[in-house]
Amino acid sequence: MFRDSDKLGKLTIVIGILTLITIVLFYQFLDLPIAKGAHALKNSFLVTLGKGISALASEHVVQTITFATLLTGVCDAVVNGQSMRSRSLLFIALATGSAMLIGDELKWFFARYRPLLFFENGSYGFTWFSDKYLKHSFPSGHTLRAFSLTCPIALLLPKRRCLPLILAVLIGLSRIAVSKHYPSDVIFGAFIGMACAAWSYYFIFRDTRYLR
Repeated sequence: MFRDSDKLGKLTIVIGILTLITIVLFYQFLDLPIAKGAHALKNSFLVTLGKGISALASEHVVQTITFATLLTGVCDAVVNGQSMRSRSLLFIALATGSAMLIGDELKWFFARYRPLLFFENGSYGFTWFSDKYLKHSFPSGHTLRAFSLTCPIALLLPKRRCLPLILAVLIGLSRIAVSKHYPSDVIFGAFIGMACAAWSYYFIFRDTRYLR
């Protein structure tokens, strides 16, 4: 399916619509109650654990992985010719790099208040067009980075796909636990990460028969 642009396009649209509906429902009814529950756990072991899990998908970590896979993939392709190895490295770099670029622009565009501002002064919702950190809640950057990195790994290692995907889900949940994001931020971040991974697979592997 990931090599058929028509099927992939339709799948992206369908999942995108379902994601949008889910986001609206969470924004209206569930984001605040869940955020309040997470805020009540402040200074608990769960929050400490969440911070540690979140660090696995920090911007610095994923940017380093993106740069390393891109550089290694290009060098390998130039020296040894195109191969499964070089394409796989470029696949990871394209998925993570595109997701981060898209995520940064959407954060600026939507400019949603982070949960911290709700608990400080009651601010909730979107302000539009801001480069302020406290107005960059939507989508979750950690979550989109996690899914854009782990989904390619899951596709490349299908027999072990559960482990990286479980890690991505835990990173997304950790962002809620540490009160950095609302659930709808995480949902949107996961969608961006998965969509970038799927389309990166198409662009990298559409003319090969390396993978099923």
